[in-house]
Amino acid sequence: MVSTKLEVIEAKQPVFKVSHLALYENSFDIWRGVMKVLLRFFAIFLCFGLMFGVATSAGPKKNRSSVSKTTQRVIVFARKTDHGIEYRINKRIYTGKDLDYVLGELHIDANKESAVALVLEDNMFLSDVKDVPIMAVKAGYTDVRAYVYWKRTGKMAEILFGPVLKDTADPNKF
Repeated sequence: MVSTKLEVIEAKQPVFKVSHLALYENSFDIWRGVMKVLLRFFAIFLCFGLMFGVATSAGPKKNRSSVSKTTQRVIVFARKTDHGIEYRINKRIYTGKDLDYVLGELHIDANKESAVALVLEDNMFLSDVKDVPIMAVKAGYTDVRAYVYWKRTGKMAEILFGPVLKDTADPNKF
């Protein structure tokens, strides 16, 4: 006869709790140390970012549209020829109508501080070029100056327009 009685045999697996937990404890300590270092680095980075970021943003705001524009002085040379008055900008020769268009084109790339300087030769009258300052103001320039150039001496003088000063012997009344 066969016995039908089953016996339960308990097999115990050896558990290495001490070494297994020690492995996790060491990696946990390493991970905690790495996280502490990273947290401190992030805190320092954030503090420096706030200190220098707030200091630079507290300054005056610049107009973004004028950053790309250049401050330039447009120099217009005027001389009298047999055919009339010819104007020269950057070695290119223009007539009166062309000069009006060119001044408008140059003002597109210029900012508010840009200026126009009109240089007359000594054989010209100021009334010969009275339209050039009008063209420059119409193009949008606010600083328009006129100069006279003497060929023989190589000297220049600025022509100032403004109110007439009364003649007086007292220098304190100017």
